[in-house]
Amino acid sequence: MNLSLKLLWRDWRGGELNILIAALLVAVTTVTSIGLFADRIRNSIEDEAGTLLAADAQIRARNRETVSDELRQQAEDFGLRTADMVTFQAMAFGADNAMQLSSLKAVSNAYPLKGEVKIADEPFGEARAVTEAPAPGEAWVTSRLFPSLGIEVGDTIAVGEAEFRVGAALISEPDNAGSFFGVGPRVLINTADVDKTGAVQVGSRVGYRLLLAGDVEAFRPEVEDLMGSRHRWVDVRDANENITSALDRAESFLLLAGSLGVMLAGVALALASRRYASRQLSHVALLKTLGLTPRRISRLYAGNLVLLGILVVAAGLLLGWFLHWAFLELAGDLLPRELEAPGWEPVWIGLLTGLVCLMAFAFPPVWVLRETPPSKVLRSELEGGTLSQGVMLGLGAVAVIGLVWLYSGDVWLTGALLGGGLVTILGVSVMAAVLIWVIRRYGSRLGTTWRLGLANLQRHSRQNAFQIMVFAIALMLLFILTLLRSSLISEWQQQLPEGAPNHFAFNIFEDERRGFEAFLDENNVDREPFYPMIRGRLVEVDGEAMSERLERLNPDGDDFRRELNLTWSDQLAEDNAIVEGQWWESGDDERTLVSVEERFARELAIEIGDTLAFTIGGQDVEAEVKSIRSVQWDSMAPNFYIIFSRPILDGAGASYLTSFYLAEDQKPLLSQLLRQYPTVTLIEVDAIINQIQDIVGQVTLAVEFILGLVLVAGFIVLLASVQATLDVRLVESAILRTLGARAGLVRGGLWIEFAALGALAGFLGAIGAEAALAYFQTEMLELAWTPHWLLWLGGPVLGGVVIGAIGVVSTRRVIRVPPMAVLRTV
Repeated sequence: MNLSLKLLWRDWRGGELNILIAALLVAVTTVTSIGLFADRIRNSIEDEAGTLLAADAQIRARNRETVSDELRQQAEDFGLRTADMVTFQAMAFGADNAMQLSSLKAVSNAYPLKGEVKIADEPFGEARAVTEAPAPGEAWVTSRLFPSLGIEVGDTIAVGEAEFRVGAALISEPDNAGSFFGVGPRVLINTADVDKTGAVQVGSRVGYRLLLAGDVEAFRPEVEDLMGSRHRWVDVRDANENITSALDRAESFLLLAGSLGVMLAGVALALASRRYASRQLSHVALLKTLGLTPRRISRLYAGNLVLLGILVVAAGLLLGWFLHWAFLELAGDLLPRELEAPGWEPVWIGLLTGLVCLMAFAFPPVWVLRETPPSKVLRSELEGGTLSQGVMLGLGAVAVIGLVWLYSGDVWLTGALLGGGLVTILGVSVMAAVLIWVIRRYGSRLGTTWRLGLANLQRHSRQNAFQIMVFAIALMLLFILTLLRSSLISEWQQQLPEGAPNHFAFNIFEDERRGFEAFLDENNVDREPFYPMIRGRLVEVDGEAMSERLERLNPDGDDFRRELNLTWSDQLAEDNAIVEGQWWESGDDERTLVSVEERFARELAIEIGDTLAFTIGGQDVEAEVKSIRSVQWDSMAPNFYIIFSRPILDGAGASYLTSFYLAEDQKPLLSQLLRQYPTVTLIEVDAIINQIQDIVGQVTLAVEFILGLVLVAGFIVLLASVQATLDVRLVESAILRTLGARAGLVRGGLWIEFAALGALAGFLGAIGAEAALAYFQTEMLELAWTPHWLLWLGGPVLGGVVIGAIGVVSTRRVIRVPPMAVLRTV
């Protein structure tokens, strides 16, 4: 034990452990800090997104039934906070018998569990936030309903058999982000007043919801059986298509970033461990000549590695914790006010990463030292024994793949990264041979500095092939992450650009459409086209009743049981794309055709050529499926599951809808619109857009920080790779300068050598990155894939410049150390 500690202390003081400690510290710190930061941001983003439900989750009763009291009691016993919500439609009466069909929402006193309700003392007035429900006997009325009913704050309105005092103008609700269609202007009341209205009768269209806040993910499995078919579980991903894709893509990116961090950490430690083992050759030779057995030597170094690993891993975990806090402080106001605490999983993964990397990368070279004969040790040949280079590389690869799989839990992600790495390694093998051939054929025709640099490449062909592989893999991983980050942020910005529609108008009838359209155009309001809309229900698919088909394919498919908003158009919307079949042409007028949204088609197993039967306005309508299309649900434009090729029932009973953008100074136009078109329903979605933009902003910030962390890890890999060959370069430089070579010549040769390695690695990294990106963009993030031509041009240039600079700066000691000081140690 004393000898082990003495050797460890000697290596520490002599700087032998510096690179190994730095690599292991960076490995654990990077993985831990990325994991903690990503976990905290992910939890906080989902918590922030929960405001769109006013809760973490909802249990919704089906078939217009009330939520089971047993479910409510079990939720409270589990420690969850609960609130009740009842929604229905009723006629609201104001002054002088003015009336308006309104959407009533009754909530219990605990509402909202997440987010804030905003009210004002006058319509469209300055909003103030409250976290409570209206008192019994009081109603909060949306601003646009005031002119329709001819009322002011403090007046009385009647809903059914009950009268309510208007206590405030309702500006926004946290959960007003569901379907925009089929609802009227909002009136918010207390659940204690529902029975008084007499508006909820047998057969009424009413919805009952139980709102939950707390550890809902742990609670859900406990009540799956109790919910049965009478209830439906809804979380933020189910409730709102507008943010689901942003959250899913962000989670995939954070997962990928953490996985790349694991891979880079493993590569850095492998390089550092190799150099550490090679620098122990003389020490092992001395120990063997003193009579130490291979078993004693392995125990000696294994003990050192275990002790070193415990200390460095503990330091890495602590540093990772503080580093993630530093990132949060730098983010400042860009993050939510209160961040959810991270779980322990990132800490355990950081600990496991350190231990696995230590055993997979640091121990094998030491084992080789044990098995290497003394004669080879004294000749500084780190080879032989029972572990070959291939076995050590294979062991390291298995360790990295295992860690990536453990971190991501995604077999396809692990396979894609492995595939990209294999493409790069295969490319290295071929390109290294080509490079040596080119050097031999044309190198002698160049100047002295060029000949020296290229000669170094040829002389160290095996080491250089390995370095090219390391450089290429590191650059490939960095290219992947950088380009995915750019694609994600660009996609998010395109989804909600400046001037995105922030108002929806529907229930516009044919005799009002032209006047409504003219009003918007005269006031220079940016608008979307007017879409005809009619309500209908899908009843059969290819002769099979919907009830039977849903029972067979999707028993929980509530979206398909309800009435659908149907439209018709002869042009495909900009945010729709045909994925199967064809859009109709003018020659298709003889048949009634439909285009079906892809998820809708997938859930119901609808295919091109199927016949769909609808009930619309009491009449039966059949149509043939002509195409299946993707829909950008996270845009703020009207979208539909089903689009017909021509007017349904000759357009009878149809109304129109549109969306438009109003700047803040144009808001007074709403009152004019409501006065001129009192039957039109207007929905303001400013609050929804702001919530989505806040969430996207937080996700973008997380992406930026994690990209920075992985870039640091990549830099450490490049630095460790260069440092791994420092000893050989010191000797070569000493010999050259002893023979009269100038420092500038040696420096120039190093620059050319590393720049050539970097350029080739950049080219190979671009190939591997392009191959992996094709999978990540299309399958993981569901983005469109296009070739990255700039990567093919910029990859070699960037690789040459960056690695050339890192190589020259990292090997400056080669020029500074006197030749005699080096030659005495040889």
